Amino acid sequence: METPIDGAAGADRAHYHSHALTRGLRVLVHVASAGAPVTLTDLHEATEQPKSTLVRLLAVLEEQDFVLRVDDRPAFVLGHGVLPIVTAYLDSGTPVDLLRPHVRALAHEVGWTAKYAALDGVHAADLCVEFPERPLHFTGKEGGRSPAHASGVGKAMLAGLTLDEAREHLPAQPFQQLTERTIVTERALEAELRRIRDRGYAVDDEECARGLRCVAVAVRVDGELLGALGVSGPAAELTPEREPHIVATLRDVAAELTADARVGPVLAMFARGALARRR
Repeated sequence: METPIDGAAGADRAHYHSHALTRGLRVLVHVASAGAPVTLTDLHEATEQPKSTLVRLLAVLEEQDFVLRVDDRPAFVLGHGVLPIVTAYLDSGTPVDLLRPHVRALAHEVGWTAKYAALDGVHAADLCVEFPERPLHFTGKEGGRSPAHASGVGKAMLAGLTLDEAREHLPAQPFQQLTERTIVTERALEAELRRIRDRGYAVDDEECARGLRCVAVAVRVDGELLGALGVSGPAAELTPEREPHIVATLRDVAAELTADARVGPVLAMFARGALARRR
């Protein structure tokens, strides 16, 4: 006779497996977005998970061909097991395709790289990136992530949340310092978010990378934060004097996005999924 499964014990096991899956997927996402082989130490520093846990998760991912060990450090890259998922996603016509005409028009209008981003834990994830019609421009990639506390799109979104909600998308202090201008304390960031709310837009003034500025606005529907639109370019070109025109253009495109009956539900889907993923 089978032994009945205790309800509490079954719930505990389900909870454990759910967390294990979440941790494994976060490891996979970090490997995918790194752009180079990722070591165990890299993953430990990025995810703050114990190395013993990471070893077990990587063993499962490697067994399923989702990651591939490339040297003895050990270091890992994406494995061919992800190909069926990627192919199916691309063949289905991605939701990002609905955003693309609007983001492309923004890039062409201002002459700098344009992006649409959503919060993803403590990061701003670039869901759609388009480039201007000029040979030299800031490069970026869809799926790229930047710290929310330092990037223009990230700060625009954090400013659209309550203080308690914003804290859920911040790492432990001191925050990662990318340049000498990066804000690294919660107190300083809170002051910056108040300034962003007052003026209605965010600026990354060489806080993510030297020589690069970004101007961004939050995208909302009926008060609900959906994401952010941003424009990035060389600091020598994207000067404070040009901000009024850029902000006006960003707001126009944001209004077009939210008015598009096809796009609004897609943006809401991204936002609700992202806001559910805390640090």
